[in-house]
Amino acid sequence: MSGFPSDKEAAAPSPEDRERAMAEALRDWKGRSLVAAHLRPDGDAVGAAMGLAHCLRAAGQDAVCVALTPVSEVYGFLLADAPPCLDAPPERLLAGDRLIAVDAGDETRLPKAVQPLCDGRIPILCIDHHERTGGFADAFSLVESDAGSASEIVFRVCEKAGFPIPRAAAEAFWTGIITDTGRFGYDSTSAATLAAASRLVGYGVRVQKISESVYGTVPLRRLRLERRFLQNLQVAAGGTVAVGSLAPDDYAREGCDDTDSENFVDIARSVRGCRYAAFVRRVTPERKVNVSLRAAPPHDVAAICAEWGGGGHKAAAGATLEMDLEAAIALVRDRLVKAASGS
Repeated sequence: MSGFPSDKEAAAPSPEDRERAMAEALRDWKGRSLVAAHLRPDGDAVGAAMGLAHCLRAAGQDAVCVALTPVSEVYGFLLADAPPCLDAPPERLLAGDRLIAVDAGDETRLPKAVQPLCDGRIPILCIDHHERTGGFADAFSLVESDAGSASEIVFRVCEKAGFPIPRAAAEAFWTGIITDTGRFGYDSTSAATLAAASRLVGYGVRVQKISESVYGTVPLRRLRLERRFLQNLQVAAGGTVAVGSLAPDDYAREGCDDTDSENFVDIARSVRGCRYAAFVRRVTPERKVNVSLRAAPPHDVAAICAEWGGGGHKAAAGATLEMDLEAAIALVRDRLVKAASGS
């Protein structure tokens, strides 16, 4: 992929050097950027993608978000000033098109509509923070697994590129950072994270407005769906394992979709004494079973999800299973009980 540096061109470049190289790659491009994030985008995916697109456009470049749906109602405030967003990639690619994947380390993590763009027709850039990723073929990647969020990395890169940081971009990055660090409560929160957050406030982030939008208010249907989740919650291994689940009927009866149950795994994780938490769900009869896992340090759920073809971080990971929902619940529960017992 001409024009982009590779790991072979320099011996063990520092994170600072890699961020600077990515900044140069973003800044020097003359074509269109198609910005995508992982499927079922969470706050960090939405924040990193929208923030980057805002900055590229503020710098005079052509940038659109692709398949960044569905966006949870929780992040609706970001949509008021959202950059252009396409439901699917353009049918006709231009000579200067490139794909920029954020918060997704390989093509299997991208929405199905975006995956065909990884066939080598256009250059690919990747900015991610997940530990276990398959990688994109021939992509120029910046992966910092110790970063608290992809939004933090993208923000630093945009600063190094000298891009303007509009308030809409700053608020998107802020949203990604606070949601992926648990409002600065996870071990992934570093001095660099807090420094980035401080600078974002300087760009005009409305901290209270975002806090109220993301954490302060929820639609009634979500509370009713949460009640169903709690009714289905199973606790095992002396309280060290908590597994919650939702079936298609649960979503249908409350008029909800997948975005209404974002972060429900944290409800399971909040059980006192819990070391391993899981959220197992099938949203519609046609969809596969999605699994979200959480672990208290130093336990590793990324390794567990890797057994099922998934991945993520030690403390937070996910996977997709092709089986009956009840069988998936039993599989996940038994595997976490085994992990909790140390076997």
